[in-house]
Amino acid sequence: MSSEKNTPTRRALGLASMGAGIAGSYLGYILQRAFLGEAESQAKLKSAHARAARKMRDEMQALRGPAMKLGQMLSLQAGVLPDEALAELASLQMKAPGMHPSLVRVQIKQSLGGDPEEVFKEFTPEPFAAASLGQVHRAVTREGEQVAVKVQYPGIRQAIANDFKLFRAVSQPAQASGHVPRAAIDEMEQQILAETDYRRETENIEFFGKQLAPLPFVRVPRVLLAYSSDRVLTMSLMRGQHLEDFLAARPSQKLRTQLGANLFELYYFQVLQVGALHADPHWGNYLLQPNAGIGLVDFGCAKYLRPETVGYLRSVFLYPGPTDSADFRRLLEDNYRHTGRKLQPATRRALISFADNFYRKVYPPEPNKQQPFDFGDREFLADYLRESKNLLRTKGVMTEYIFIARAEMGLYHTLHRLKARVPTSAIVRKYL
Repeated sequence: MSSEKNTPTRRALGLASMGAGIAGSYLGYILQRAFLGEAESQAKLKSAHARAARKMRDEMQALRGPAMKLGQMLSLQAGVLPDEALAELASLQMKAPGMHPSLVRVQIKQSLGGDPEEVFKEFTPEPFAAASLGQVHRAVTREGEQVAVKVQYPGIRQAIANDFKLFRAVSQPAQASGHVPRAAIDEMEQQILAETDYRRETENIEFFGKQLAPLPFVRVPRVLLAYSSDRVLTMSLMRGQHLEDFLAARPSQKLRTQLGANLFELYYFQVLQVGALHADPHWGNYLLQPNAGIGLVDFGCAKYLRPETVGYLRSVFLYPGPTDSADFRRLLEDNYRHTGRKLQPATRRALISFADNFYRKVYPPEPNKQQPFDFGDREFLADYLRESKNLLRTKGVMTEYIFIARAEMGLYHTLHRLKARVPTSAIVRKYL
């Protein structure tokens, strides 16, 4: 990632260029639409979707940082973005142009005190994964262990600061109206900046390695401290397939369902039992195995929950009584009071609607309605997105839940791709 691309002016121009390119992709379709038949019109629209998404993908790859993270989140939006756009943006999950080998050498030499071939017995210059904040290389240590070496892009911390400065400027009206709370922007910036501190990520890996040990189907890498620093992180090499490759092998419904149940349990074990979660849910961070095992990688973004938040979630999940009761209302009000906020009537109505029209469908609390939920039916995604938008309109979203919701949304889209049938309520009940 060159310093030229990290300047505020270059990044602002890049985002502006992306917007103009997207508009241009649709201009030809709009001008021709009135003269096209239905079939030809649909074909032209699909082509316009694909061209626009390619422009988004290319510019987000070049800018990396928060811009690329936005693209990764957008690539999970089945039911919101057209399929043609999702197909183009999916490449942002794991693939980006690698930085020049000379920059890799500089980063490793500055961080570990020697050139790659001096530090390691073997080092592959070409990365096997490159994403928003860094890229990963295969290597062999002096002791003969195969490892993954994560190298941070030079200047990425300043690029993040520049992007958020720009975002704060252009979002002033939304901040003033309360639709984009300043605290939410601060939370996002802090979490993304934290991902650039590989010593902190080392602590996260060690924490989750211990906490997730009770789940036999989950594997977490081991950090090699002697080969790591704040900008270079060396870990044991994890095996498995990313989601697209896993699905391309046409796994059985039984395997897809078991894997979906494991992913679902992993999420709720973290939220309800550990009180912390791996909060970067894009598909590049999950290595899927033929025995339904899960290799979990990239712990830069981890969200540690307040005990009050965990207690609240345990109390409202599978809540057995009516959602319009005084008791349920008290639970909602207490949750807001813990953060110094008052629950407004519009937000309360939106939360109750969310409970009734999404959660009680997907997680039925009644003991006689415990059949597995079919995540292959995309209607549940429409319900989730509709209720989320309804809640956002009330300006009642709490900062504490931004990354919980991000991980939850990633989980649902993965389960949908797997077409998994999961005993949702039974799994959640284990950890209440």
